Amino acid sequence: MKTGHKAAFLGCLAAGAGAAAYWRWIFRMPLKEFTRYALYMAVLDDEICRNELEGNQIGDTVIQFGPKEKTLQDRYHIFLQMNRKKSRRQLRTEIAALEQRLQESRQYIGQPKERLEVGIYAGNDL
Repeated sequence: MKTGHKAAFLGCLAAGAGAAAYWRWIFRMPLKEFTRYALYMAVLDDEICRNELEGNQIGDTVIQFGPKEKTLQDRYHIFLQMNRKKSRRQLRTEIAALEQRLQESRQYIGQPKERLEVGIYAGNDL
């Protein structure tokens, strides 16, 4: 092969590798998939909170959640905002952690309710 052909071939190869790297790092997942992840995370989080908190007391107030339709919609929008910059791999890792936590939270179903205490963390009390 002549030197010019080698240079052209290597240039095309470098351009292809650059395009593949650009596609890998810049391309975002499809909107449909992203919204499905956000909704699934919202459902998991809502169920965890209901299992762990509903019926317990903070002071004189009993913790009660609103209708699922309302709480799911609010959580869904929160997860959409929180996860905008995350990759598919990061979302799958978080979903796996939420699924594990849901399994652990099921131990609170049917248990006697507790009186919870709430403290304010100032951020520098280490």
